[in-house]
Amino acid sequence: MPGPTAGAHVHTARHGRQRSGAFVAMAACLSAALVGTSTGHSADAELGRYLSSECTTCHGTAKADSAIPNINGLNETHFIEVIKAYRSKALPNPVMQTIAGRLRDEEIAALAAYFATAHKP
Repeated sequence: MPGPTAGAHVHTARHGRQRSGAFVAMAACLSAALVGTSTGHSADAELGRYLSSECTTCHGTAKADSAIPNINGLNETHFIEVIKAYRSKALPNPVMQTIAGRLRDEEIAALAAYFATAHKP
């Protein structure tokens, strides 16, 4: 049986109300998007790029002999582990603890996706 089409109405058993097909389609798309981000399987590298400006303020100037590491090209899994360690204060660095403490898991995953493919400017 095919799903509802735009303009069709769907009867909901819980409230006995009808919902338009457009509403149902929009809800399905939103649900699919939320499932993708909550599982971490489709981290948004574009969001990571947007969020990266605070990171690149310090890490963008990193040199081989610098105390600040170059995070461009860093493995996603490693990046996530390190940022979460700063967030939980398992790694000592007050600046990184503060920055990581403001990040949600989705934002950390997005940053990891971005920096995994980023190249030093």
